[in-house]
Amino acid sequence: MITTALALSTVGSPAQQRPGIEVHRDTRSELASVNLAEAVTVAQAQAAGPDGLPALWCGDETTTEGTANASSPESAAHFKVVYAYVADRPNRFAGFQDALQANVAITERFLSAQSGGTKAIRFDMGTRCGPEYVDLQVVALPGPRSDYADNFNAIATAVSRALGPSAGPRNTVILADSLSSMGVEFGLGETIMGDAGEQPGAANPHNRGGLRSVLFTRDGDAVPGTARGGWWPEGFLHEVTHNLGGVQWGAPHSTAPATSDQRSRYGHCWQGADVMCYVEDEGAAHAMQYDCAPIAGTIAQSFDCGRDDYYNPAPAAGSYLATHWNTYDSTFMVACAGIAPACGGGESWVPAPPVATKAPSISGRARRGAPLQTHDGTWLNAPDTYIRTWQRETPKRRWVNVSSGSAPSYAPSQRDLGRRLRVVVIAENADGVTASTSAPTAPIASIGIARAAANRKHKGPR
Repeated sequence: MITTALALSTVGSPAQQRPGIEVHRDTRSELASVNLAEAVTVAQAQAAGPDGLPALWCGDETTTEGTANASSPESAAHFKVVYAYVADRPNRFAGFQDALQANVAITERFLSAQSGGTKAIRFDMGTRCGPEYVDLQVVALPGPRSDYADNFNAIATAVSRALGPSAGPRNTVILADSLSSMGVEFGLGETIMGDAGEQPGAANPHNRGGLRSVLFTRDGDAVPGTARGGWWPEGFLHEVTHNLGGVQWGAPHSTAPATSDQRSRYGHCWQGADVMCYVEDEGAAHAMQYDCAPIAGTIAQSFDCGRDDYYNPAPAAGSYLATHWNTYDSTFMVACAGIAPACGGGESWVPAPPVATKAPSISGRARRGAPLQTHDGTWLNAPDTYIRTWQRETPKRRWVNVSSGSAPSYAPSQRDLGRRLRVVVIAENADGVTASTSAPTAPIASIGIARAAANRKHKGPR
């Protein structure tokens, strides 16, 4: 998968050669396995007519830019997808072509749903088979595996040289076949942190492109073939999002410590389940806290849990994403009408499911028997109905359902004592179903404990 802001050790050489650009590593064990392919299948079943990009690739293997069939001008900001292999390993492009096409199709459909049917990413598209197929390029790395194994800079530099200059902003996603020596698949990528990376609007340097990501497969692993899920699509999405500029150090739930000379090691969030969040090392600003829950039948992880760290289609005035970098505003994110049918629905119709721009919240006192009230949050695309599910955190930090239905309130019981509660709100309209989750409450206290605490606060220390 492609990650630009990892929570593991930073790879020094690329960052040193490209000042201001951070490089991080993510492994499959660190990012939850998200079944985005299943979510795409569900979304397609809900739609009427052709929906989204095909999951199987069609085209001719090429080692050069396929400009003759390009669906967009090269001057437009875009992501280029590359398959790379080394001199002493076979060219297995035929076994990866469908996986890479599927990854793009899944990513586009997912982002469309997350934006409420308004935007997705412009990839370099178009082959002799049509504009809906990714313009995949094959790069033969000139040296043996020993020159490139686990080496982001060597791979990215060789691929950049093979691609040559671009007429417009371009980021590159590279599938580096058989080049992991870590025993696991992992991703490395580039992003821009600090004041420059955090500034809002068109001047943000992430709009200029030039960022690379590398997905490393294990030497000796079989090719994915025609598996609908592609090759690690959640990793692909994670790394692409880093190239877009998420998650910045100043984000409300960033894992970067407030003051540290090691902040380059961080670029994630501590809320989950979230595409950009996972458990960091002991130096992180905050321990992982699963504020958003996977929901059956929808995307398994949130894309910015709470809509306040890196992505929001309509941030509230004065909020962090209204005054800092919001990846929704990236020049690489374009209107669905301009990249049809990537967002789904063919040429004439794009589904617009509900999308939360402000997460649900809970009000009331966290004590047994005192009713808590949920507020459904703020949504685009006019949901018709809301279903609310209250959940309790277990001692193993898992969440279990305690009540569901349409009631906006819940009175904590004896079983809730000492546990945190949260509410999952599922919004539905004619185009789909979307879930958003509140931040958890404080641990539920008994009435006696709550009264004693209140009395101590009122009377002051003795």
